[in-house]
Amino acid sequence: MHAGASPQAYARPLIPALLALMCGIVTGLYLPGFPYILPAVLAIFLICAFIVRQKQRVRFLPLVLFLLLGYWSLQASIAPKLPANHVTQYIDDKPWHITGTLKGYPEHFSDRTRFVLQVETMTRNQASRSVTGAVRITVRGHIDGLQTGDRIGCLARLKKIRNFNNPGGFDYRQYMTFKKIWAMAYVSKEELLVKLHTTKAGRFRQIIDRARMAVSELIERAPPSDSRGILKALVIGDRYEISPQNRELFSRIGISHLLAISGLHIGMVATLVFFAFRFLLARSQRILLAAWVPRGTALMAIVPVISYGFLAGMSPSTKRAVIMVTVFLLAIIFEREDDKTNTLALAALVILIITPTALFEISFQLSFTAVFCILYLLNNLALVSRLRSRPSTALKRLGLFMLVSAAAILGTLPITLYYFNQTSLIGVITNCIMVPLVGFIVVPLGLLAVLFLPLTQTLSLCIMKGAIFVMQGGLGLASLFSEIPFAAAKTVTPNLLEIALYYALAWALFNFRKLRWAKAVLLAVALIALADGGFWYWQRFCHKDLRVTFIDVGQGSATLLELPRGPCMLVDGGGFYENRFDVGAMIVAPFLWQKKIATVEILVLSHPNSDHLNGLLFIARHFDVKEVWSNQEYVKNKGYQEFLDIIRQKNIRFVGLEELSKPKWINGIRFEVPYPPKDFSKRKVQEIWRTPNNNSLVLKASFNKVSFLLPGDIEATAEMELTHLSCKAIESNVLLAPHHGSKTSSTPRFLRCVDPGVAVISAGWKNIFGFPHKRVLKRYKKTGCKILRTDKSGAITITTDGVHMNISTFLSD
Repeated sequence: MHAGASPQAYARPLIPALLALMCGIVTGLYLPGFPYILPAVLAIFLICAFIVRQKQRVRFLPLVLFLLLGYWSLQASIAPKLPANHVTQYIDDKPWHITGTLKGYPEHFSDRTRFVLQVETMTRNQASRSVTGAVRITVRGHIDGLQTGDRIGCLARLKKIRNFNNPGGFDYRQYMTFKKIWAMAYVSKEELLVKLHTTKAGRFRQIIDRARMAVSELIERAPPSDSRGILKALVIGDRYEISPQNRELFSRIGISHLLAISGLHIGMVATLVFFAFRFLLARSQRILLAAWVPRGTALMAIVPVISYGFLAGMSPSTKRAVIMVTVFLLAIIFEREDDKTNTLALAALVILIITPTALFEISFQLSFTAVFCILYLLNNLALVSRLRSRPSTALKRLGLFMLVSAAAILGTLPITLYYFNQTSLIGVITNCIMVPLVGFIVVPLGLLAVLFLPLTQTLSLCIMKGAIFVMQGGLGLASLFSEIPFAAAKTVTPNLLEIALYYALAWALFNFRKLRWAKAVLLAVALIALADGGFWYWQRFCHKDLRVTFIDVGQGSATLLELPRGPCMLVDGGGFYENRFDVGAMIVAPFLWQKKIATVEILVLSHPNSDHLNGLLFIARHFDVKEVWSNQEYVKNKGYQEFLDIIRQKNIRFVGLEELSKPKWINGIRFEVPYPPKDFSKRKVQEIWRTPNNNSLVLKASFNKVSFLLPGDIEATAEMELTHLSCKAIESNVLLAPHHGSKTSSTPRFLRCVDPGVAVISAGWKNIFGFPHKRVLKRYKKTGCKILRTDKSGAITITTDGVHMNISTFLSD
């Protein structure tokens, strides 16, 4: 450091160093396996050390060093060298007796318990093997009494962690790899899981676990209400009792960040204790004369900040928040609090050096982007300067708070849309009300109750009831806001170019009058945005081909038809039993959004079984559907009743067989429904083989010389009737194998009538039903058609101009 250099000048290289480290981490993800990276790191480090020793200025080499360090730090996470006895070597879908130690806290859901097991031994046929590696175990039922360090035994089948392989889909396998979890196992009965013995954790861990349990029991003693689950989330970080309805409620009005302990919560706690300690220290004349009030206050505030982090379970997001706030407090202690942007960069550097994979986590991206945007706005917006210069009033504080809230919301908007495809249009207002309510009343009351718990349970319970009462009032207020029709908007997924354009636009607008080349940046952003918009408009509304995508929804079926000039049709939506995993929200919708599809004009339900129906519920709610085509067979199940309710609420036109029996033309595509017969509902009383599968609506889409047949789940008897009714009419180039390739479908006569050139089988990877059946696969091979499978190829897209077909798959077989 040169003589006379200020602390800010000394800290300035932190931002370039952070950017270099981040670039190295990203490069390591997309271009892994570069050889000799560690020797390169050591060589550059020695060169930098030599230059510094010679008292020369080091310019760009440190940035190269951080770039290489970022690259090297990620390789252990994405391409680890696993030992020969690693758990990944024993994944064979056969039962194992697995023994291991529970890592972290178990997750409790209404119908299952989930935890991570550090495997120690695996046994089969009385042969035991010593094994390493972590496995995520899911047990049916609610298992109480599990604690970190417990030694557990269970009988389970290990399975590979796999993705739903569609464009725009979430990379679940990478997510689990970053958590160092290498396999999954499902324990079907509580009796198949045994707690062998409880391993005594360290003294400190025992204190933390007992405190968390005592707080949880204290909250349970309060009167039942939705707020109890929210209080658990805010005080001890346990979010599993928050209902899906409340999660959606908070998301819709733009305050979902309040449900996960993050920088906001830790920061608010730090602010409260900072002012409290400063008030106390300022009473001491000795401390005042020593000018140690701010530093002493910051030093004292670190203790409750870290304590709150441990009480909240010190999850990754909480840990990052504690580090970030602690770094800011340390900046006050070392009198470098004026350069807050570099302090933020230092916090990010510390976190990424400890956990480089944090860069790809949503909470890290949102937290640091929000804080950076707030700091940038406070330092660069003239309106802020004018507000600061005015006398302190409630109106001034409200104005600053609204500006800060707007900076956080607008600053994180592209990231929010990229991951969640929803933004709240009233978030600035709701945050101004709910953040102070939760941060400065509910959380402090909850923590005050914790503070009094060892002294007096009666007073502690009264305080906790007060926190729950206030939170219940906040929930009522949130419900009122959510009823506003324009409270939130669903959007398509922005790509990385569009996100970059957004931030470039924001920077150019902020610096339009300060820097000459800001105008050039603004012009470039406008031109690129115009080109990007034109490209997507052409892709969506000007194409003249028919695009059919068989989406990978696991064990189910969902097919998207993009018709010439833009209209879209979705035939079935996949789904799981009782909608435990919402395929529509988690798989189909993200696939549509990344293709810039916000409207699906027509939904087609072949039959109301869960693996075809449940994924359509979310689409019907959120994609401005105009029509639903169905055989209108009524079944008594929750999913179908919900589907009918959505149709009524959204005023969607419900089209049945009476109208569908005649061909329909949409933008040059001919649609026919050759099956079931219009009177099938009357005939099924006498003909018991007319099950929901056999009553499936069969849809044929034809574009000039190319046709697609989507027969739902019809089985042999229905196929026989269909071929007798219209054998020639069902001839098609592409066939979606009926009933996922089961042995009860795809009869020889049916295949002769269809005579497909391509057969697509939509089935889950190694599904419990054994689909597609080996006998059926042989039958398809005998016809000479090309066989494509979603369980092996992921999403399958067939594009045709009406004469030729082009086939592309998400995965190569």
